[in-house]
Amino acid sequence: MNRRRLIELAVIGIVVFFIGYQFFTSYFSAITTESAIYFEHSKGVELDGIIIKNELIVTSKEQGTLHYVISDGERVAKGGTIAQVYNSDKASAAATRIDEINRQLKNIEDIEGYNDKNAVNMSAINAKIISKLNDFLYKVSDNRFDGIDEARDELIAAMTRKQVAMGEQTDFTAIKNQLNMEKNALKSVVGSPKAVCTVEKAGYFVFGVDGYENSLSPNDLSIYTPEYLEELAVSETGKDVIGKIIYDYEWHIAVKMSIEESMFYKNGDSVKLKINSIGQTVNTKVNRINISKESSTATVILTCSEMSSELSHIRTGRVTIIKDEYSGLRINPKAIRIVDGVTGVYVVSELEVKFVKANVIFSNEEYAICELNTTDDEQLRLYDEFVVKGRGLYDGKIIY
Repeated sequence: MNRRRLIELAVIGIVVFFIGYQFFTSYFSAITTESAIYFEHSKGVELDGIIIKNELIVTSKEQGTLHYVISDGERVAKGGTIAQVYNSDKASAAATRIDEINRQLKNIEDIEGYNDKNAVNMSAINAKIISKLNDFLYKVSDNRFDGIDEARDELIAAMTRKQVAMGEQTDFTAIKNQLNMEKNALKSVVGSPKAVCTVEKAGYFVFGVDGYENSLSPNDLSIYTPEYLEELAVSETGKDVIGKIIYDYEWHIAVKMSIEESMFYKNGDSVKLKINSIGQTVNTKVNRINISKESSTATVILTCSEMSSELSHIRTGRVTIIKDEYSGLRINPKAIRIVDGVTGVYVVSELEVKFVKANVIFSNEEYAICELNTTDDEQLRLYDEFVVKGRGLYDGKIIY
């Protein structure tokens, strides 16, 4: 009995030792990693701006329910149709559903065109899915719902293409038949529109107006003094207004600042400007500087030749005049180590850690930006898994 008891105690001791060892090694030897991603950082002066654009208000006196045939912020040609007028809300709703069905059928047609599985680049498809997903999430998180339907459809189409490429779904006949049946049934409800709305000029069509269209014109930029902008008021628009056309790629933004700040600029200077509400950076040039009557403040007017759907919607908001820009690989500052006088990080390579160089070009408490490298294995590269936390690290250490 004593011998049996000793064996049991020995077995229990071995088990306890094994569990304790596993806990010790996992707690004291485990490492925490993050991925090196591409990142852009900018520093600058944040100010209020008001955008001045060439705009044409679009009106319609037709009575009935308006049905837009293009998306808010979509580019339209001169004489192009922007909306139809129907006799009832029911007919307009049916027309909207038909537009959705046509988009779905077009997506299916595009997907079916990828029928050569041997020619499919899976990396490209995955990259497109990530891009479309980011675009969709960015719009949702920023409460920007213009173009959200297109972003959603593009994401679904990209994901479905991957399914087709992997052989998971190849026959869309049933789906197409169902969509076409619904479309044919809706046609009888829609009927013919009682009127069609077109535009006189080509440009970006925006559904709404903000009341500044008649008081902000680019024809005379000298009037936009700090006093003028302070007294600027919204004008009422008629009930027959259905939107507006932004018909020129060139636009201007008036930024008010102190007279001392304005002295850093002169006509013709190139300035990078970030529109904070959409996170877009554009290239501008100083067009003119209008000084207030008291010479205490000034309006710096910047001119830009880049227009987009997002920019067409913006009138006022915070902007950042960029002073410094950094771009490269974003990493956790806690990962940076100095080994033999060399600054770098430990990265995970298969089952071991490896020390690689990292040229830090910017750093703060939240993150560091390292020089982008794509070829040198001895330097940090995009998507490398770098070690943030770990004990007893050295080049070549085996990890489990």
